[in-house]
Amino acid sequence: MNVLVFNAGSSSLKFKLIRMPEEREVLRGIVERVGETRGRARVFCAGPAGQVQEHVQACSGHSEALAQAIEAIDRAFQASTGRAAAIDLLGHRVVHGRDIFTGPTRVDDQAMEQLASIQELAPLHLPPALDVLRACRQRMPALPQVACFDTTFYCSMPAKSYLYAVPREWHTRYGVRRFGFHGLSHQYVTQAAADLLGIPIGELKLISAHLGNGASITAFSRGRVVDTSMGFTPLEGLIMGTRAGYLDPAVLPYLQRHTGLDLAQLVELLNNESGLKAIGGCGRDLRTIMAARAEGNPDAALAVEMYVHTLRKYIGAYHFALSGAQALVFTGGIGENARDVRSLVLADLEALGLVLDPVANHHTVDGRCGFISAPHSKVKVLVVPTDEERMIARQAFQLIVGPAG
Repeated sequence: MNVLVFNAGSSSLKFKLIRMPEEREVLRGIVERVGETRGRARVFCAGPAGQVQEHVQACSGHSEALAQAIEAIDRAFQASTGRAAAIDLLGHRVVHGRDIFTGPTRVDDQAMEQLASIQELAPLHLPPALDVLRACRQRMPALPQVACFDTTFYCSMPAKSYLYAVPREWHTRYGVRRFGFHGLSHQYVTQAAADLLGIPIGELKLISAHLGNGASITAFSRGRVVDTSMGFTPLEGLIMGTRAGYLDPAVLPYLQRHTGLDLAQLVELLNNESGLKAIGGCGRDLRTIMAARAEGNPDAALAVEMYVHTLRKYIGAYHFALSGAQALVFTGGIGENARDVRSLVLADLEALGLVLDPVANHHTVDGRCGFISAPHSKVKVLVVPTDEERMIARQAFQLIVGPAG
């Protein structure tokens, strides 16, 4: 069975065609710069015969991006096989499912209505995902579609972790709670780490750190999530590329009084003008910040120091929450490639059982998977490249066909 997976971002649409149940990637691509007024979308597609096509064209929104993706897929298959692509099932990444969706869900009219009702919880990501879902239903009405949620991985999280210490009505009436995000990534690397470690998932105690422009860290114990850093929205937790992470909420009314900015404007600044971008003063990309740090830029150095300090705090806290983790996994663009950041995070942690192998750490980049801890490290440290699309294909296939295939 061929599962076509869509991962809609605020200005992009990633897609992969995956052959199930063997989980073999057949094709992948991305439509970038979707809806940008200044510029044209880049459509990239790597086809089944290894051929690459890339072109630039106008793209006003995600429904048009879907059409361009399907056209690129058909062109790739025509070039390699002489016929159109065979697609049997559609899988979609959906960032937020609130507490309405507790697992992968077949998309029907009711699911679409429920998703539309919670768009305010993820205003950058849910509207594009809904556009793609609607367009797929119109263009390919006979194909089953499955929505896979970043939040469902955290459904097993205990109340002591997901509840905030606020008036109970905030939770019971308004649904205020910790949801957690990057769940598809954390779930994928947790299972992959269990396989690499040779530890059954029901016996594993693990900390996973998804570090990219967005970043989150999760504690997992014996088949369930114990805690995670992101909260009601993806704004809470670690310092990120443009997000502040943890912050005393009393800062907001204080700034309202002294700046004249309203709450929406302040939240916009916390989401898009804070984090590494605000501290380092040279953009949100950690590679640029690390280069500036190496040249002696004090603001860049402070940004790296704060980033690492916050991450170490969470690792220490989760190590204790798990009564001792067996392993720590790095994933995401930064986690997989920023060897210097990993070295800083793990410096002088022998007392906690974490010892880095500098040679392994240096070589484990650019998509490589493996252990970067020293042989005598009590807690094993791994780098596992994430694959959210593979996780979506797995979940969609299991929902429609069943685990046995």
